[in-house]
Amino acid sequence: MRRPFTQLVKTQSTSSNSLTTLQNDSIVYLRDGDVVLYKRENSSVWQMRYRLYDKEWRRVSTKHHNIDYAIRTAGDIYDEARFRERLGLSFTRRKFGAIAKVCLQDIQIEIDAGIKPMTNSDYIRAINKYLVPFFENYYIENIDAEVMRKYEVWRNELMKRIPLASTLATHASAYRRVIDTAIQRGWLSENLPTAQMSRRGEKGKARPGFTRAEIDYLLDFLESYSEGGHSARAKEMRLLSRDYIELLIGTGMRCGKESLHIKWKHIEWYTDTNTDKRYLRIWVSGKTGSRLLIAKHNVRETLERLISREDLFEGKDLDTVLAEKHDVYLFKYSNGEQPKSFHTTFIWLMKASGLIKDSATGQNRTLYSLRHTYATLELTENRTDLHTLAKQMGTSVGMIEKHYSKLTATMAADRLA
Repeated sequence: MRRPFTQLVKTQSTSSNSLTTLQNDSIVYLRDGDVVLYKRENSSVWQMRYRLYDKEWRRVSTKHHNIDYAIRTAGDIYDEARFRERLGLSFTRRKFGAIAKVCLQDIQIEIDAGIKPMTNSDYIRAINKYLVPFFENYYIENIDAEVMRKYEVWRNELMKRIPLASTLATHASAYRRVIDTAIQRGWLSENLPTAQMSRRGEKGKARPGFTRAEIDYLLDFLESYSEGGHSARAKEMRLLSRDYIELLIGTGMRCGKESLHIKWKHIEWYTDTNTDKRYLRIWVSGKTGSRLLIAKHNVRETLERLISREDLFEGKDLDTVLAEKHDVYLFKYSNGEQPKSFHTTFIWLMKASGLIKDSATGQNRTLYSLRHTYATLELTENRTDLHTLAKQMGTSVGMIEKHYSKLTATMAADRLA
């Protein structure tokens, strides 16, 4: 029969499992002083601190008000910590969901600092939609090959398809971010092998684009199409769509946040001191960070149309507006609101113009087709070198080579033949 705590206090024992001393009715020493139970001010819950081989004190709550239960829990925690110490593992454990929560906070801090906002946003979506719902209650060291196999089956059923290799690469990188967070916080030993997430998926299809003739036709079609619309909001959206599409074609920037977040203060004139020529230079912040890019000369007409519809700039020309560095978005309605996306409007435009299908691949074109077309035309028509094109588009030379390897050989046909 277990003796009550008051009797236990009076009975000193040499056993390392026994209570050894009591101070002020609120401090209890166990395991030759390596485990200490105590109470915080204004709390009746017993806290615990313990030390292992490194002599560093670690603190944790026993979550018990009763001293007998607290002693038993403290012993269990200490024994497990010593066991994990002998195996070279971290002394504390966190479930995947708790680690992911901290990881998400770290990623958001990076986004707020302008560090890879698009890539980090992809990680957040992958963690919240796929990783946490499945792994939330697992300890990372318990995620083995069999658990990972079950996850992959679950994920594919949720997605209702076999994901592309690029999607799996994003998910695997997001999973790795959670693992790295656990290691950095001391919740997981870097020496402990962890299950790897597969990056092998379906190969992506060739990207749909436009030919030079199709681009020329689209720009002509937009001139009359942008004047239509069945409502005031639709009319504004068509006008903005024309400007937006021309900017994408003239710069190669990404659709979405990278282009939607541009403000007038981000655009300036750049003068080449060798030729005395002026070029429009735009600062953008996107998937791979911030960069400066050069716009095609005809983008000037696009900007002048935007200025003509902005009440704030009444009577001002492009040079004046750019010099004043206004903290105002390029793409917004007359009431100041920004469009959330141009994707739906673009689909309607593609259907109206008869350009919805890419004749080479049979796929439906999207706004991303404009970025793909920009790269293709720069390589084939302007013979832009890979390094310069990669800098302009905010990507790597490797990615350009991966997607446009056939074109790069054609570019050098006169040298290779």
